[in-house]
Amino acid sequence: LAAKVAAQLPHSFETGIAQAMVAVPASPTFISREDRTLPQNPGQAHPLVDEYSLASRLSYFFWSSMPDEELLRLAHDGQLRANLPAQLKRLMGDPRAQELVRNFTGQWLQARDILTVPLNAPDIYLRDHPNPEYEQARETFERVSAIPQPERSAEDAAAFTKARGITQTFTRQPKPDLTDPLRHAMQQETEMTFGYILKEDRSFLELLESDYTFLNEDLAKHYGIDGVSGSEMRRVTLPPDSPRGGVLTQGTVLAVTSNPTRTSPVKRGVFILDAILGAPPPPPPPNIPPLEAAGSPEKLRNLSLRDTLALHATKPLCASCHMRMDPPGLALENFNAMGQWRTTDSGQPVQPAGQLATGEAFADVREFKHVLATTHRRDFYYCITEKLLTFALGRGLEYYDTTTLDQLVAHLEASGGRPSALIEGIVNSAPFQQRREATAAVAYDTKPSASRLAQRSP
Repeated sequence: LAAKVAAQLPHSFETGIAQAMVAVPASPTFISREDRTLPQNPGQAHPLVDEYSLASRLSYFFWSSMPDEELLRLAHDGQLRANLPAQLKRLMGDPRAQELVRNFTGQWLQARDILTVPLNAPDIYLRDHPNPEYEQARETFERVSAIPQPERSAEDAAAFTKARGITQTFTRQPKPDLTDPLRHAMQQETEMTFGYILKEDRSFLELLESDYTFLNEDLAKHYGIDGVSGSEMRRVTLPPDSPRGGVLTQGTVLAVTSNPTRTSPVKRGVFILDAILGAPPPPPPPNIPPLEAAGSPEKLRNLSLRDTLALHATKPLCASCHMRMDPPGLALENFNAMGQWRTTDSGQPVQPAGQLATGEAFADVREFKHVLATTHRRDFYYCITEKLLTFALGRGLEYYDTTTLDQLVAHLEASGGRPSALIEGIVNSAPFQQRREATAAVAYDTKPSASRLAQRSP
């Protein structure tokens, strides 16, 4: 390409090289990892990927980066598959494995979104602590502000001054807020929980129900948990009656599944159905009115979200999906949009009790989490297996992956939910070790030259 462009007047050698440099990062082999395969043996349905491709798949799964010297050396010698158990242990024990924790929780649990999710702390606070005087003052302030000053009456001016004083007093009152350090602590809480379960090879069910979490002083105060001091995040054993424990009651999940001014039982319910039970609801039909259109502002002001949702779901078109989404979402209503515990919503008592579409009843969030970890344990195993297999392969699952998925879940269940069983199963599975499109694969010498090593795509 460089020579062809340079030969066209008035171009020069330099413009040819520049054009080639533009083409290189646009090449599919630069943008994507390219798997190569070994020669297909007789009777083999699909060929194995070669050891360099296997090294790449391993390093991007665990480290989100290219293979290191040891992986490349083993691949060059054709010994990577023979040393796979030892390499799995090394990859998981390396500090770079934190990238698996960070990226997987960021994608699966949306933990990375806590840093940017928009939340209006004053409005969230008002929903939990109604202040009619301030609400009226804010309406007065907005009404009078719209009147040109020369046209304001004496009564308007007096009302404006009074309203401004009330709003300033409310604004200056200390109120909870999601500061940047608090947001980072929430993200760390989720990542450290998953990393701890991974490193200690504890049951994945502890992601749903556990007696511990990871906190520092600021996050503990935000959650209303005593006895934690200092800025360092550490494992904290929760009180026996704590509603916390498990990712569903962590600030990351609670905040990113909320609206800017209030909780969203629908978003939370959809998240649980999709990310925990692996049964996402269908997309909403067109022209569905927003929840705020379920009644007049005056009527909605004194209704809890449960009552508002009930009013919204009276339409048959809405009811069929809401009977699946609302119960799991409402089970988390004791946590506001910033992840703090509350007992009232718009002055009405929070009622977290409900019944899943599959029939299981629960009285509060603790019972709800227990239902997920017991009755729906197998659903959760299937869901996390599908999410982690998708992450490892870098592609969505297809119908022909069903057998592999069933085998991985059976292996995970037999191990008591241990991460090591799932990870070993994924790495040794056909989708990870083989390439289905054998006709498109290229067989080549398993010991390429040094110049070929330098051409490995990222």
